[in-house]
Amino acid sequence: MRAPAMTIQTRKSDQRITTRVRALLSVFLLCCVAPFASAAQNPYTVIEGVSNELLGVIRSEGKNVNANPQSYYSAVDRVLAPVVDFDFIARGVMGKYAKQATPAQRAKFASTFRRDLVATFARGVATFGNMDVKVLNPGAAPSGNRVNVLQEVRSKEGVTKVSYTLVRNRSGQWKLINVILNGVNLGKTFRGQFSQSMQTNGGDIDRVIASWSAADKVG
Repeated sequence: MRAPAMTIQTRKSDQRITTRVRALLSVFLLCCVAPFASAAQNPYTVIEGVSNELLGVIRSEGKNVNANPQSYYSAVDRVLAPVVDFDFIARGVMGKYAKQATPAQRAKFASTFRRDLVATFARGVATFGNMDVKVLNPGAAPSGNRVNVLQEVRSKEGVTKVSYTLVRNRSGQWKLINVILNGVNLGKTFRGQFSQSMQTNGGDIDRVIASWSAADKVG
């Protein structure tokens, strides 16, 4: 049976969106990671300066992506862990289905989401060298607990506009909870893909978790 024209058009649109996201994924976490962020730290400075730490890992460990990938992935994860709130993001990706899931299923997806996203990202940037990164709206540390940091990333692939959403938790740490790349909201993109996978798999959360791959979800 031939698919309706509207369905074909929708699929093509989805493919274009996910292809854009895949092209931008290498930038997704490259400049949005930071070492431990205390209450006294400025989130703008955190975003601006931390790329050097990750670039150092890429330059020293990236060459081992084929020979010893787990060691490289672990090194990247150690840089991401202090600021990226993987559990919060994973729950947001699950959306309304998070309430249907058991605590064990939510924990399993958070672990799967983190492991797969870090590996996908790490492979994507393994050969990256020089990037020019600039925060476009630097300022004093905000008095509130939520801030959007705007950044411009220049590389041989071109110029990417990035918006990071960070929140300050009760311990005073700034945590990354979402990224928008050239207008593509990664949180919403992953959430839509999770919902679609739930429908495809008949609402079986365990099957969705087992089949989850960030590489697939970003085209």
